[in-house]
Amino acid sequence: MSSISFLISTALGLYIFVLMLRMWLQYCKVDFYHPVSQGIVKLTNPVLTPLRKAIPTVKNIDLAALFFVFVLGMVKVPLLYIANGQWAAEIIRQEWLQYVLIGALTVVAAFGKMIFYVIFFGAILSWFNRGNDQFSYLLYQLGEPVLSPIRKILPRTGMIDFSPMVLAFGLFFADKVLYDIFGILWQLAS
Repeated sequence: MSSISFLISTALGLYIFVLMLRMWLQYCKVDFYHPVSQGIVKLTNPVLTPLRKAIPTVKNIDLAALFFVFVLGMVKVPLLYIANGQWAAEIIRQEWLQYVLIGALTVVAAFGKMIFYVIFFGAILSWFNRGNDQFSYLLYQLGEPVLSPIRKILPRTGMIDFSPMVLAFGLFFADKVLYDIFGILWQLAS
C-alpha cells in the first residue's frame, strides 16, 4: 500500500467514523451542546445539510449520514485503485455491484466499530472516573441503548457489569461471521 492510499484509507475511515457517531448521537438524543457533540456537528454539517434536503431523518435515525457513509464506502476501493495507479474504467464498470455491496457492508462495519469504541472507552474511563464528568456521561448515553438489553438478560453480579464484555464478544463474533460470509469484500469494507 502506497503512502497516498494509506492516507486516503485513513482519512475516509476517520470521516466515516465521525459520520456514524453523528448518526448515533442523534439517535441516542445526546446533549447537543456538549463540546464533543458540537465538534462532530461542525465536522459533518457541510456534507449533511445539503443531503438532508433530499434524505429525511426517520425515527431519529439520520439517513443522510448513513447514505453518505454508504457512498464513501462505495468510492473507497476505486479511489485506492487510482492511488495505486491501477485505474481502469473496465474494472469500475465490471465490479460496480461489488462496490455497492462494499458500501452497504461499510455501514455495518462502521456501526460495529463505533459501538465497540464507545463501550471500550466507557469501560476504561469507568476504572478511573466514576461518571462525575460530562464525557463519561456522554459515553454512558451512547452505550446505554445497546448495553441495557444485555443487562436485562445477564444475571446480577453485584458491582461488576459484564454487559460491555458480552457486547464486545458479540461484535468480535459478528465480525468473524461476516468475514466468513463475505471474505475480501468484508475486509475492504472494514
